[in-house]
Amino acid sequence: MACRRCSSNNQKEFSSEINIHFPGRSGLEMPSVFIFPQLVVCLDCGFTECSVPKSELQRLASSGGASRRAETA
Repeated sequence: MACRRCSSNNQKEFSSEINIHFPGRSGLEMPSVFIFPQLVVCLDCGFTECSVPKSELQRLASSGGASRRAETA
């Protein structure tokens, strides 16, 4: 699949570790969510894609992350 930004086929998959923090001051007191997705990185423009697994999506939603994001947008 080509890069969605520059249409290059020069992409590579990498393992990663991401620590998601909730926004705002109240987010500082909430436990962060660790995910370990595979990243697809375009080696021409740097555009990167990943997916958050369903179990972690549920943790983000149940911690109020989805509603808090809508309030700040």
